[in-house]
Amino acid sequence: MITVTEEAKKIFHDVEPPEGTVLRLDPVTDQSTGRLGVGISIGEPKSDDQVVKQDGEDLLHIDASVSETLDGSLLNLVETPNGPGIGITTPENGPLTDGS
Repeated sequence: MITVTEEAKKIFHDVEPPEGTVLRLDPVTDQSTGRLGVGISIGEPKSDDQVVKQDGEDLLHIDASVSETLDGSLLNLVETPNGPGIGITTPENGPLTDGS
């Protein structure tokens, strides 16, 4: 299971996906390098998603494979040169970063 901090939840709370869709954390492949990573997008909910709720409402759906691979990780708010963003801190290796 991935834990999402209250600060990160505030960012997700501002996103209003179209009806029938949800905010998702899914596996993605970088087209230029072929490396597998994760990305945030809008999509349909899946029955095996890890669902993060706030005030009884679905806030973020995390793909089951991402939740399993990053089990014990923390999704948190990070400051970037372009403003606030979302970071992932893994239990073994600390923050994940793409170097940007």
